[in-house]
Amino acid sequence: MTIKYPESFWEIANQIGYARSVINKHLLKKNPRFDRGVKNTHVDTVGIIGELIGINYLTEKKIDFEMAKLLELYPSKNADIIVKDKKIDIKSTYHFENAHILVNKEAHIKGKNKIDKYWFIYILNKTEAELFLVNYDDITKWESKIMKYTEAYYIKREELKKQNGKFNTNRNSK
Repeated sequence: MTIKYPESFWEIANQIGYARSVINKHLLKKNPRFDRGVKNTHVDTVGIIGELIGINYLTEKKIDFEMAKLLELYPSKNADIIVKDKKIDIKSTYHFENAHILVNKEAHIKGKNKIDKYWFIYILNKTEAELFLVNYDDITKWESKIMKYTEAYYIKREELKKQNGKFNTNRNSK
């Protein structure tokens, strides 16, 4: 499903993404394997924009939800949002040629019983994104490989579209 979102989200995401990067600097000194160098702020910004898009979508559809804080002193191991008792982790990818949708394998394993679903927000441009909802257990069916920083499950957007992972907007469904 393709949706539109306000372009102003980018300025908000840039500000919060930068703040996340500043806060996380002390954590990266203790865990340098997670340091992406100059890409830290970009990764944090793309994560924030995805969360803003998700929150906006749920609000517009009048779907009740609880959300985690966008900015904390320490990263949370909990779901980004909860909808009808389903714990959902939002993963954002900004479109570029040969982009893959990724889930860190180590984080996925640690998410067992903490995450029910992943909501992938594939950002097409400054005002449009595609939404895909995938069950936690389905991620292990994806291929995995060592990426630049860690091992990750991965799938191409086109393949995910074929699997038809959609966000269910029916407020009465489970």
